Amino acid sequence: MTEPDRELIRVRGLNSFYGRKQVLRDLSFSVEANRIFVIMGMSGCGKSTLLKHLVGLKPSPPGSIYIEGKDISGWNHAQWNNYWLRIGILFQNGALFNSMTVAQNIALPLMVHTNLPKEIIEIMVEMKLHMVGLSGTGALMPSQLSGGMRKRAGLARALSMDPEILFVDEPSSGLDPITAAGLDELLLSLKETFGMTLVVVTHELESAFRIGDQMVVMDQGRIIAYGTPEEIRQMNDPRVQQFLSRRPDEEHRDYDSYISRLCKVKRR
Repeated sequence: MTEPDRELIRVRGLNSFYGRKQVLRDLSFSVEANRIFVIMGMSGCGKSTLLKHLVGLKPSPPGSIYIEGKDISGWNHAQWNNYWLRIGILFQNGALFNSMTVAQNIALPLMVHTNLPKEIIEIMVEMKLHMVGLSGTGALMPSQLSGGMRKRAGLARALSMDPEILFVDEPSSGLDPITAAGLDELLLSLKETFGMTLVVVTHELESAFRIGDQMVVMDQGRIIAYGTPEEIRQMNDPRVQQFLSRRPDEEHRDYDSYISRLCKVKRR
């Protein structure tokens, strides 16, 4: 097996609950090294819950998630710490600390998890800012940044420890098309230049098909499509095609008539 085909993450029969409510149903897929794996789906389909399982924010049942062949359900605190040092997470809103400068946000993981001198950390912070196109912004506060700049600053922090796997939650959310396209290019360059593996959660179809090597489409907690972008496009499943063509459900098509009937009732 060649290096790019090395399996990093394996999910097998994952079920997940919040109390008695089941939100993930029998999910199975694999994430290979040096690939961008995209998780797509309708709002409320379980994408964020799946991401929580993959990064260890929500416990997983035994035998359901393996990292490099190891079942994470049995990991101890030291094993989790080792894993968390190997991954980076870009949260949907950037999740920067508002009371800290951009540079301080990016430096924080290095200060907590390394013994590097302050001068070296400052150099590394500027390198990460340059990498995401934010050179010279380190002294700014998060409130002084645009939405796209906050996303890039959040990405710089996620990259501060040079992660092997980068998890990205809705990278294009709230961004204009040009800024979103620039972020797509940046994610692609991380894979190509640094050999990084990325797991990207998104509902933006154009972005997903631009950056994805492998992808799943989720609906109501289930995977309804799994494959390459071309394989997904060619699937005949009606629900998959409805999602790809952005067609509303019948209940939304009837929304106008429903509102009209409701108004008539209220006037009586």
